[in-house]
Amino acid sequence: MSARAASVRVTPRAADTAVAGRPFESARVHVWLRRAILDVSLPPGSALAEAEIAAQFGLSRTPVREALLRLAGEGLIEIRPQRGTYVARIALPRIEEALFVREAVECAVLRRVLARDDRDAVARTLTAIVDAQEAAVAGEDVAAALAADERFHHALVDACGLPGVWEVVAQARDLHHRIRAIAVPELRSGRQAVTDHRAIVRAVRAGNVAQAEARMAAHLSRNLALARAIAARHPDYFVL
Repeated sequence: MSARAASVRVTPRAADTAVAGRPFESARVHVWLRRAILDVSLPPGSALAEAEIAAQFGLSRTPVREALLRLAGEGLIEIRPQRGTYVARIALPRIEEALFVREAVECAVLRRVLARDDRDAVARTLTAIVDAQEAAVAGEDVAAALAADERFHHALVDACGLPGVWEVVAQARDLHHRIRAIAVPELRSGRQAVTDHRAIVRAVRAGNVAQAEARMAAHLSRNLALARAIAARHPDYFVL
């Protein structure tokens, strides 16, 4: 896909377009566009037409423009003066940085979790999430598989007793969410994620800090390998 990417139309659901009052208009558009971008319903490089989006939502262009500016601030779209607005392409260096942050934070999270007396209860909670993830992968339900993946990591952070840390992890996860959204259906990466998560749970249950950290590091490193594999398949999705 070239810099002059064609506009991609993704129809909002009824719930997205329901009248909710002017204070919520920009937020509704932001939530819908953000979801479509992260789930790759709007692929990297896609053109976004402000007027089309406004028409789809039955809104004026002002709240749409506000939503686009917010997404630009989050690095999810690029507004190019005199050229148009586009879904941001993926930058491999930023993914590597995000995974570096995640490894440092989530390994520290595991050390705190394994110091708890009730780590068996934590392991049971995590196992239930992985079971749901495995069922979603088997049923080829990409959205449910990705949601379970997020719940697994969120549950670990909550268990460490520092719930505010999740914001850091979530921001880093967003940077490579699109990689997971492509890799699960195209590269069947969901099965490996389930295997990795079960290995982490076993280490938590055993109280083996070194093993837990090693499994987490290996799990996160696969995301970078997946990103490189997807870049080879979809070079137009990536920044050179």
